[in-house]
Amino acid sequence: MVWFVVIGEGRPARAVLDVIIAAPNATAEALVIADAERNPLAECAGRQALAMVDTRDLLGECRRLAGRSEGWLVSANSTIIIPREVLELFEGRSLNLHPGLLPEYAGLHTHQWAIRNGEREFGVTVHRVEPQIDAGAIVGQVRFPISPEDTGLSLFSRCLTAGRELFSRIIAQITRGEALTDVPQDLARRRLYRHRDALDGRIDWNESAVRITDFIRAGNYEPFASPSYVARLDRMGGFDVEVLRATREGVSTACPGAVVDVSAAGPLITCGDGATIRIVKARHGREAMSTERWHEYISHVPGGQLLGRSETQA
Repeated sequence: MVWFVVIGEGRPARAVLDVIIAAPNATAEALVIADAERNPLAECAGRQALAMVDTRDLLGECRRLAGRSEGWLVSANSTIIIPREVLELFEGRSLNLHPGLLPEYAGLHTHQWAIRNGEREFGVTVHRVEPQIDAGAIVGQVRFPISPEDTGLSLFSRCLTAGRELFSRIIAQITRGEALTDVPQDLARRRLYRHRDALDGRIDWNESAVRITDFIRAGNYEPFASPSYVARLDRMGGFDVEVLRATREGVSTACPGAVVDVSAAGPLITCGDGATIRIVKARHGREAMSTERWHEYISHVPGGQLLGRSETQA
């Protein structure tokens, strides 16, 4: 029987737990989570009689288990840096399920960045854990196309499905006693995405219509809260408009950010490449933006010219 310690949060950690629990000759010994007393994963751990360990007690728990037969540490959606002392206890038997293609998409919110960057393909990676973030050798990776309709949430969900399948295969290899194949990463191609770099939701109207619509859909996590940003318009007249979906529609000679039309479908706005987009889904607070609300909002926009990110940063 191979035992595992799982460290992580949310749906990815739950998916990893489910795979281990369902696998023959595998057992989950502990779930390491933040705020163990109030974490939603605590209920799952309780049903499986798992030890629930706060992330602050990770080293102590791993030392307690280290005297047993060889076990594995698995990380999924964890934001903590696993201490070197913990990694040494597992002697190379530490894996991370990463929702992104490595080495190009290391770090956080990489699925959103992939949409923002115009990628047509994405995927998930299982790799060895090293002190450097998402830099260990790759033991498994799957790829799939990004749909033009994918949002931040839908692409994250697809990563979760693909990651569960990939991790199931790797767990099966481990429990059968098979050696995992390590493929070192080409770290010259590595790009690390940080949480603080993905918090600004202001639209840059000097960008092309394609990049703006991709920026909008990447931040769309409805009906849930985005882990990073939601695309926003300038705050005017007490309005804080979150933009959830936009479509490319026509061209204009107006300046970037100019509102050239407001219809029942939403406002039409000029982008940096002369193309226009129509905002077809947006909200103020919990209320959808109606035609009347749009007209009221636009009445507060000086000259019908939205500023967006680049101008407000100047």
